Amino acid sequence: LAPLDEVRAKLERRKAATFAVAQHIGKLMETDAKQRASWEDRTGHARQGIQGGAVIRRNASRADDGQAIVYLAHTMRYGTYLEIGTGLYGPKKRKIGPKNKKALRFTIGGGQYVIARSVKGMRPRPVIKPTAQRHIDTLRRAVREVWRDS
Repeated sequence: LAPLDEVRAKLERRKAATFAVAQHIGKLMETDAKQRASWEDRTGHARQGIQGGAVIRRNASRADDGQAIVYLAHTMRYGTYLEIGTGLYGPKKRKIGPKNKKALRFTIGGGQYVIARSVKGMRPRPVIKPTAQRHIDTLRRAVREVWRDS
């Protein structure tokens, strides 16, 4: 029975090491995404709101219970728009116009504003997917190393 206990202990250590690697890579991706975000900060909230890390999936009724999930995400509601764009450049591919009025009105600061019948929208400035793509091979190599027989 002792060899079986040793195998179980080794599996638990490797699971813990896998989660530690996942957390580490998640935080590396967070730092990288915050540094490489291509937009100009106005409040800094979008950049501060990029979060990365890892969690353990807990759902005993699923086959993937106990799986480590690495994540990188925006916490600001408008993070999606930074990633995929808006208007002509976004998923709907059309100008942004008023719904209930004749024109749009934007405050530009200092008590000034701009009025327009429509706007083209904003080009995408993705940071989440490119960052994940840059780090996926590192994550794969690290997890392989944890589970490599020694």
